[in-house]
Amino acid sequence: MNRRKFTIASAMMIALYAMSGCGNDSLLGPDRGRVRVILGGDASAAADLAGATAASAEAGNPHDDDDGDRPSHWFHTANVTLSSILVRNLDGVLVNLDLDLPVTVDVVKIEHGKQIELPDGVLPIGGYDQVVVVMTAVQGVTHDGTIVTLEPPGGGWTAIVPICPFAVEEGGTTIVGLDLMVRNSFGWNGNRFHFQPRFRANHCPDDEEG
Repeated sequence: MNRRKFTIASAMMIALYAMSGCGNDSLLGPDRGRVRVILGGDASAAADLAGATAASAEAGNPHDDDDGDRPSHWFHTANVTLSSILVRNLDGVLVNLDLDLPVTVDVVKIEHGKQIELPDGVLPIGGYDQVVVVMTAVQGVTHDGTIVTLEPPGGGWTAIVPICPFAVEEGGTTIVGLDLMVRNSFGWNGNRFHFQPRFRANHCPDDEEG
């Protein structure tokens, strides 16, 4: 099967699953554990931004001076709305992480490696090895005050993030760290901005709190 067609079809199925909320109630039993998602920026990429200006100018970015391909150079704020988070268990089944969403995050603030804690969620006890993040809105304000609204694809933007396997235990809190690679998620092409979220796992989540 064509890889691109498979990826697009999989993303649409995941987005529809997340929006419908179907399947979650049948999987969640009385035994649950708390899950805390910590969203950060890509600190290593932020440290390397100064070396990427030549590529930025060649790509036709609207700012071709130093750090021209850096979102904080384009935007004063860039608000991304997270609408759903699903986690895949070790049986290969996606389970909705039950937490208070949607949440809107200004990703300019996390571009330098800062972190934001999302509201605690709950999952059935067991093991998990993948996170799926669905985003449904992106709006930025440039430094001259221009509002830039990016239209999502059908179902929203979907990012599939492989992570180190972790266990959710009853009565504990499992920490899951995700880094949004902010610089690589925004682009300028065809005289307009584009957004394609790129996440990676921050670390193996082995810290738990009672």
